[in-house]
Amino acid sequence: MRIQNLPALTNRIALVAAPLFFLFSGLAVPALESGDAEQLALIGSHPTGWYLFTIFSIGGSLFLVPAAAALMNLTRASAPRSAILGGGLLQLGAYVALIDSATQLVYWKMGRPAADRAQMTALLHRYENAPGASAIFMIGAVALVGGSVLLAVALTRSRVAPLWAGTLLPLGMVANIAAFVAGSRPLLIGSSVAMLVPLALVAISGRLAAAPEPALS
Repeated sequence: MRIQNLPALTNRIALVAAPLFFLFSGLAVPALESGDAEQLALIGSHPTGWYLFTIFSIGGSLFLVPAAAALMNLTRASAPRSAILGGGLLQLGAYVALIDSATQLVYWKMGRPAADRAQMTALLHRYENAPGASAIFMIGAVALVGGSVLLAVALTRSRVAPLWAGTLLPLGMVANIAAFVAGSRPLLIGSSVAMLVPLALVAISGRLAAAPEPALS
């Protein structure tokens, strides 16, 4: 393999790996609960499943950063504003999602049987209802949705993906966020599949090799 092909290969891996890791996280988690006490009880009953869910979620968030950059570089010639703004927002949301995913490792320890369940429940409730923390994750959610919408527009305008495939990207992102709010594991799995379809389509299209190189300053 020539060294010149490495950037395109890296982009293809990131585009497929991000939704795949999110799919694996949905398959690994035993269930999702919306209540604080119920969530800790679930973690205590299935510590291995929650740990795998967390690790896969971290991996998905990490791969989403270069995946967003790949989409931005691929479409910016035809839709520069949508591509650049959308790629930036999606990367911002991915970084916030990474922080949120890593926090689940703390939840994993809080749900252990050795921990005082009443104290851990109270701590979890205070953290998840703290305005300072909620504002950060709200910004991340808005960035994920807004970025995916703009990139879907860029993908369609640049003819990299058909309209139906581009639409699946923001729909999958919205469904992913809704899955955690509703505590729905099937919706979480479905959202990952919805994101996998357009990103995998772009990855196998062969257009990544022809993506414009960034200008040197």
